[in-house]
Amino acid sequence: MILLKELLICPIKINITLRVLSQRSDGYHEIISLFWKKKGIEGLTIQPNRNENIGDILETEGIKIDGENILTKTLIWARSRCQDIPSLRILLKKEFPMGSGIGAGSGNSAAMLRWLSTRYGLDIVNDSVSMIGADVPFLAGDKDVALISGIGEKADPLGQLSGLNLLLVFPGWKTDTMVAYMELDNLRKHKENKYCLEEYKMEALAIFDKLKSKEKVGLLPNDFLEVILKEHSEYCTAFDIAEKSGSLAWGLSGSGSALFMIFKDSISLKTAKQFLEHEEWVTKTTELE
Repeated sequence: MILLKELLICPIKINITLRVLSQRSDGYHEIISLFWKKKGIEGLTIQPNRNENIGDILETEGIKIDGENILTKTLIWARSRCQDIPSLRILLKKEFPMGSGIGAGSGNSAAMLRWLSTRYGLDIVNDSVSMIGADVPFLAGDKDVALISGIGEKADPLGQLSGLNLLLVFPGWKTDTMVAYMELDNLRKHKENKYCLEEYKMEALAIFDKLKSKEKVGLLPNDFLEVILKEHSEYCTAFDIAEKSGSLAWGLSGSGSALFMIFKDSISLKTAKQFLEHEEWVTKTTELE
């Protein structure tokens, strides 16, 4: 019997906006964020394992993964709900640095879940895939853009953002999500914080409408930006490059270290990329349509 390999391209998410609300009693923070799903460049090759006595074989190429691979966690979750899933041989080609804030690991999980759903009937719609990761439900879903709320589990689908070019920029450092939230909380201890849920929703929707019409927005709102600028003023240099190159919008993605720039044409994008290549702190840039 021939066991065909299947190559899956894993999605990522961009936080076009990210507002962090107050901390709940369980320690989690509620958010308002405009999520944009993009086709990434990481590849996941899956095939049933010929020798089921060996169990799953999971190999990774490219960037090293620290700690447990989310694909292991995904398989444990999936088999607890669907016992038809056999032993698998999986190869993950890892391209994006960890701690970058683009949900690359969640995208790996989402690609696998969709494959398991198609092949073995795993229910990924009516079950809580958020147990695997907060970004997984959105990335495993069918919508390209959504207004995310709660702790990440509530999604209100919006239309598409088409005809835009995206440039991802990865610096030589990474950001730990837990530490980022702790630092944000510390900053807010000395401030009077007033959170307006409806105001943040309207802010996100207004930005979505502008980008849909290819209007310039400028620096995008992300509450973690104040935290990260305390240690890395290099972002100001990158944002200046974005503006001078003709970017429509730019900002920090999630609570991670990566930044992004949105362009209405590839010429402006390549101009920005050329300037960024001369910055010693930039380790990688990736163009996405």
